[in-house]
Amino acid sequence: MSIDLNSKIVQGLARRRFLQRSAAMGGAALALPALVSAKDCKLTEQEILGPMYNYGAPNFQVKLANDNEPGQKLMLRGAVLSADCKTPLPGTIIEIWQADDKGNYDKKQPGNFLEPPPPFHLRGMLVTDANGRYEIDTVVPGAYPIPPGVPGLEKYGNLTRARHIHIKVLPFLHVALTTQLYFKGDEHLAGDPWGGHKPDLALDMKTDGKYMKADFDFVLGTGL
Repeated sequence: MSIDLNSKIVQGLARRRFLQRSAAMGGAALALPALVSAKDCKLTEQEILGPMYNYGAPNFQVKLANDNEPGQKLMLRGAVLSADCKTPLPGTIIEIWQADDKGNYDKKQPGNFLEPPPPFHLRGMLVTDANGRYEIDTVVPGAYPIPPGVPGLEKYGNLTRARHIHIKVLPFLHVALTTQLYFKGDEHLAGDPWGGHKPDLALDMKTDGKYMKADFDFVLGTGL
């Protein structure tokens, strides 16, 4: 590992710890109820990181997509909870990255997580509020074919992936989560090698004016 890579990782971890401490000290709380009932309580399923991740995503508050972003507007909201599905986890970092409504990412080098950043389009990092809540104002991503020749995914080259949003959840004293959220009713979902067999990760969207809205709580295992 190069000195440059080490430096980037150390700087990124320091920034994440600062964000978590800042959120824990205050900030407006989103007074919304948790969605997971006791009878349905289970940990959120892990998913692959995928080749479109890029290190160093910028901070944002709620608004990931600007007002001029093409596509169907989406408001995603919920909470990050401990394994009992009741205890909120304030100050938890959530990283998000996704394609635009045409299925295009801002990356030019799939699999290179340290690619020199373009404008970091539709990717960012936020911190949950004092009640463990989050809100993300974005657009519904488009479906897209997996690029051929991506290391580790060669056998899936040109297979059309279902619409999905990538999520990393980075908590204190809990197991970090890497997952993807899908959309119920997506024509490509049943044939998706990852989302096709994980119905609990599919969002149930409702129309509210110009927005589609969906709620999702992330439930994390305890431990270091």
